[in-house]
Amino acid sequence: MSTARGGFVGPAALVPGELRGYRQFRLEGDGLYPLVQAALGPWSGGVQQAVCGNGAEHGAPDRDCSCGLYGWYHPDSATGFVDEVSAVVAVRGRSILGEQGFRAAAARIEAVALPWSMWARPGAARRARRMLATRYPHAKRYTSRRKMVRDHPPSDLRELGIDPTPGVARRHMRAALCVWVVALVGFYSAALLLPQGPPAHWGWIAVVIGLVTAQVGAVPLVARLIGDQKGSG
Repeated sequence: MSTARGGFVGPAALVPGELRGYRQFRLEGDGLYPLVQAALGPWSGGVQQAVCGNGAEHGAPDRDCSCGLYGWYHPDSATGFVDEVSAVVAVRGRSILGEQGFRAAAARIEAVALPWSMWARPGAARRARRMLATRYPHAKRYTSRRKMVRDHPPSDLRELGIDPTPGVARRHMRAALCVWVVALVGFYSAALLLPQGPPAHWGWIAVVIGLVTAQVGAVPLVARLIGDQKGSG
């Protein structure tokens, strides 16, 4: 039995009505798959019921396990991967309420936003929209994550004694992107400015070293993003 991850450990509560949260899914032709425990299959188009993906026979979620349907309280915490579907989920029933997110017994997908990379793939975007309309007819569909969050703002959790802080995933993503853009601009600028011939070899070596250094510097940021998202069921 695995230990539940930090930020999602807290008191068990019976959620009256529904509690809103945010997460990401992997987009496939037959549905929206969780980023972890994808072997359990895509989420239902209605109410998804949690099961323990670790093989235990207890009800999910369990305080001493990592099972349950995950969601973040703040939308900025659920943006670790740029090519995944961002979603708003509404959970109900028995839940484990942590400092930054929850693990719930049941949830439904309230809204989805296709990743920005779909703009460059209109055919794939059309197929994705058709699949979402067919399999998740009750989920509102957006082309902009920002508009989705504006229409589906976070729940006010102050009465529960929870005051979540915005996640760092988006800041890290922007920082990694900036590092990469600067490295590419430097590389191509050097290609235009450096003279040709043997004397330029040392300059090219310096450019390549700079590009590799910039890329290596971005790796810890990307790793942190992946670490922030691991364990979402």
